[in-house]
Amino acid sequence: MAFGTAPQPLLPRRAEERLGARHREILDQLETQFLERGFSAATVAALASAVGCSRRTLYELAPSKDALVLMVLDRFLHRVGRSALDSVDHDAPIADQVRSYINGALELQRLTAAFADDLDDDPAARRLLDRHFRYVMSVSEGLIKMGIEAGEFRDVSPAVAAGMLAGSGLYFSQPGILSDMHMTRDEASAEMTDIVLRSLRNDKN
Repeated sequence: MAFGTAPQPLLPRRAEERLGARHREILDQLETQFLERGFSAATVAALASAVGCSRRTLYELAPSKDALVLMVLDRFLHRVGRSALDSVDHDAPIADQVRSYINGALELQRLTAAFADDLDDDPAARRLLDRHFRYVMSVSEGLIKMGIEAGEFRDVSPAVAAGMLAGSGLYFSQPGILSDMHMTRDEASAEMTDIVLRSLRNDKN
C-alpha cells in the first residue's frame, strides 16, 4: 500500500544500522526521556546525564541539541508510521483497514499532546510533526478513496473524511476536552472513528 510519499528520515535506516549498539540504545533512551519530560528545557549536559553518557557521545549522533531532538522525534514518528501501516490487513474490508490504520496512528496523537508546549516553542519540531501528520492524512485519504471505488463507502470527499479521522486527535489534545467528556483519548478516538465510518458506509450494498 502506497499513498503519497512518506517523509524522508533524518537518520536513514542504513545509517542507523551502521551505528553501534550503544548509540542506538541512547537514541531509545532519549526518546523515553522526551516522551516523559519533553525536550525544550533539557540541555545537552542534562540529556547526557539522564542516559548515562558523555556530551561528546551525543555530539557524535548530532551536531547540536536541536538536531538531536529532531532526529529522535523523527525516528519515533517513522516507527509509529511503519507500525500503523503494518497493522493493516489488505484482505479485510476497507472500513476495517481504516480502523486499523487510525488505531495504529494513535501514538502520533499522544505525541502531539505530550509535546504541545514544546512544539509551540520549537518551529522546526512543529514542522517535522506536521509533515508526518500530513502523511497520516494522505494514507487515510487513500484508503477512503479505495472504499469509495469499491462501493463500500458513499461518494464523499475523501479529504474531508480523512481530516475528520486524523484531525480528531488535535481536538482531543486540547486541555480539558477529554476530562469534560469523561473519556480517555483511546475511547474518544475509537468513538470518532466509529461515527465517521458509519457515516461513510454505503447502505445500498
